[in-house]
Amino acid sequence: MIDYNALAQVVDTTWGRSSTPHAATFSVKVALIGPDNISVSYAALVNFGTERQMIEMKQMYAKESESVVAAQVADLKSRYKELTGKTVKVKEISTDDSVEMTGFNAMNARRQAYYRRKTLFEVS
Repeated sequence: MIDYNALAQVVDTTWGRSSTPHAATFSVKVALIGPDNISVSYAALVNFGTERQMIEMKQMYAKESESVVAAQVADLKSRYKELTGKTVKVKEISTDDSVEMTGFNAMNARRQAYYRRKTLFEVS
């Protein structure tokens, strides 16, 4: 049986120590979705010059986001165990990543985009 109060406390990043970003290069947010799902969202601002660099950056950020999301889930599980003394199982259901262009100027070779990954997990 999941203690949803403890799980919500672990997931909450709106105040206190957990709201302080751990890195200036990316953002990770966790949200409860329904009674037995959580969503982990990763976002990073990416700068590149050419389309080829964009493809390379996407591959690099895909690897980084996977490891950051995995670390976030491991941290969530350990903080839940600290609060309740019980373990929680987390199983990945789906993941999706995208690159969203934010700045484009024909006179400037530098381009900006957001790299985003959203991963849905089942909690039991």
